[in-house]
Amino acid sequence: MKAVVMAGGEGSRLRPLTSGVPVMEHILRLLKKHGITDVVVTLQYLGSAIRDYFGDGSDFGVDITYVVEDSPLGTAGSVKNAQEFLDEPFIVISGDALTDIDLTRVMQFHEEKGAAATIVLTSVPNPLEYGVVITNPDGTINRFLEKPSWGEVFSDQVNTGIYIIEPTVLDMMPPATVVDWSSDVFPKMLASAMPLYGFLAPGYWCDIGNIQTYYQANWDALEGRVDVEIAGERRHGNVWIGEDVEIGYDVRINGPAYIGNECKLKAGVFINGPACVGNFSVIDENTKVSNSIIWTYSYIGENSRLRQAIVCRHATIKNGCLLEEGAVIGDDVVVGEGTTIDAGVKIWPDKQIEPGSTVHESIIWAGHYKRGLFSSNGLVGLINIELTPEYCARLGASFAALFPKGAAVAAARDGQRPSRMIKRAMVAGMISSGASIIDLSELPIPVVQYYALGHRIAGAIHIQMSPLDSRSADIRMFDASGVVLDKKVERKLENLFFREDIRRVHFYEMGDITYPQDAIDSYIDGLIGLIDVEAIRQGHLKVLVDFDHGSASLVLPRLFKELNIEAIPLNAGFDETYQSKTNEAFDEARRQSALITRTLGCKLGAYIDYGSERLFLIDEQGELLDHHEALGVIALLALKAKPGVLLAPATVPQTIAALVRQVPGSHFVPGKTEPSSLLRAAQQHQARLASDANGGYVFPDHLLGFDAIFTLIKLLELLAKDGRAVSAVRKEVPREAYEHRLETVPWDAKGRVMRTIVEMHRDAPVDLADGIKVFVDGGWVLVLPDPDMPRYHIIVSMEDSDKARALADRYSAMVKTAVGDTGSVSPAAAR
Repeated sequence: MKAVVMAGGEGSRLRPLTSGVPVMEHILRLLKKHGITDVVVTLQYLGSAIRDYFGDGSDFGVDITYVVEDSPLGTAGSVKNAQEFLDEPFIVISGDALTDIDLTRVMQFHEEKGAAATIVLTSVPNPLEYGVVITNPDGTINRFLEKPSWGEVFSDQVNTGIYIIEPTVLDMMPPATVVDWSSDVFPKMLASAMPLYGFLAPGYWCDIGNIQTYYQANWDALEGRVDVEIAGERRHGNVWIGEDVEIGYDVRINGPAYIGNECKLKAGVFINGPACVGNFSVIDENTKVSNSIIWTYSYIGENSRLRQAIVCRHATIKNGCLLEEGAVIGDDVVVGEGTTIDAGVKIWPDKQIEPGSTVHESIIWAGHYKRGLFSSNGLVGLINIELTPEYCARLGASFAALFPKGAAVAAARDGQRPSRMIKRAMVAGMISSGASIIDLSELPIPVVQYYALGHRIAGAIHIQMSPLDSRSADIRMFDASGVVLDKKVERKLENLFFREDIRRVHFYEMGDITYPQDAIDSYIDGLIGLIDVEAIRQGHLKVLVDFDHGSASLVLPRLFKELNIEAIPLNAGFDETYQSKTNEAFDEARRQSALITRTLGCKLGAYIDYGSERLFLIDEQGELLDHHEALGVIALLALKAKPGVLLAPATVPQTIAALVRQVPGSHFVPGKTEPSSLLRAAQQHQARLASDANGGYVFPDHLLGFDAIFTLIKLLELLAKDGRAVSAVRKEVPREAYEHRLETVPWDAKGRVMRTIVEMHRDAPVDLADGIKVFVDGGWVLVLPDPDMPRYHIIVSMEDSDKARALADRYSAMVKTAVGDTGSVSPAAAR
């Protein structure tokens, strides 16, 4: 006997059940179990996904023939469309029902009765959604009614959509016509007194027609209510674990549950069954998954909660998200950090939800991507989840398409394996778009920028593991002068990337890859040319440097030797097993460095961040300097040596501006917090020194970029010339009250908050250069929207600490009031 599987062409037949096996695969397994291996699959014109998955059926032990409808022909018309392959009795079965009904017994019944058609029946508690059937004692069908009301219900026996059909029945139907079994064919057979039988079959049957029945089918499979094959090792409490599953410390799994092959359950994860986690998915630390289904290749960030939700393929749920009951997240959706998806909300595929959103409505037609690729500090993404090889190749091609064919682009990275993967993928994409590649291998970020400045190239990229999160990577992109891309170019690149309007060159137009070896030498030569070498050598300086296993250790030891500096190195050299430090671990590392600095009698202690961009200082007494103190020390020394402009964000304390004014011929210029704008403003104002007030320092005479290596050497030169200890210079930096608060503000309320605050201060002295800075007696308060997260910064700088706290409280309350109760995301807000 042959079988006709009615697959239609919708993706629902590929929905995974339990062990990640699609619904239709369970049907094929059932058919094979009962000796039916010759299968005809009916598809509509969108059935390519089913063809791709099942192929010719050989991997599943069956032989599949596909028959495609140009337009929907109904449940019977689609089978009529396959008539040329159906020259013997055949079984018709739906591709989206889960069942273990004994098909062999049904076939025997059909033959025994000499039926022209046999309808397989089952008893259900609620027959309203099905075709109700009543039979005579001999099994002949007496009456049936499709989807009755309660007043019309005359039986709890319903049509399962499983039929045994004789080929002659197909002759009753006109070709290429919409025909249904229940409403057309079976009533006609009944009226013509054809032998039409119903067989009440024992066993399990579930029509997976909605979210509720989809859950039910999964849970029934896990509980053993249906006889289906579940892969993996069965453990206590109906828990199945696939192959090569990584289970971290303190993971709890309460069954029933299925954990697919090569899944990763990180420390503190709680799987509260019933639950299914598909192959290759990752559940990050301290996340709780309850009554939920996660498909393959998805990522659930740390400290998230899933409560009876469905997460489809390749979805990314960032940290701290909440998915309420009935939420469905489609394929390739990215849900931003701190987002809440309300009960019953469905997010269709390929959408991206902004961080901190509260989504009340289903998002179907909204935009296909988020606000942009770039954050204020470059492009950041989860390794092999967001930053996949395919994604990075496309990104590289988009970057190279900014420049003419044949343009040279430099590429470098840190020493980590993920960075190597990302760089190679981007290089492949850039070559496909016609770029010639200058491969700089492993280098610090400022050395790459300096190389771009001194060589004829169109742009440069650098990839490193994020210092803040080992799961993520940072991609930096620079222009021909080694400066981070400005916003205009970023938007152009984003348009190329998202529209896929990418140049693809012919094979003979693809560029070469060259491997120069002089990048560090030229950087060192340039640095030496800008400092007083003899002053440093004669200072006989002793310095402790913690390299944090970053690439600065490729450069600084050579400079120390050249400049006769005695250096105590900590954590030098690359380490492919390096993990980003938590805030607590970072603070502890700095405290240890401070202790060693004092114990060994060093002139200065320095902690250089992983990317060699930021510098954290320790004085000779082992005291840690915060960023504002360090900025004050460096600015005071640099401007006394050569007066000029200090440019720093408007967020720095008013004491910094006061300090600069004390130096004759110098003045302070407030800038924006966003790095690209800050760097270009430093060039515009011909600044002597610029800083992001977060450990990043810029000496524009050297490079328009944050360079911890140059900053450290320059600081040692300034200290050697000044002659004083760091602690003595530090005492000249005044201290005042400084309050910094964060208030959560949904994306769609950010503009309203700013408008409200501005209107409230229409007649007050304010500065709107970056956020709104309100000047008050003794200081100022700054209300500043965060460019990357759904929040506002409230910063107060003034003399009196009590007044500063009260003012911060007052403006925090203003922001909360301005937000009001509008925190939802409409479909139009998803980008």
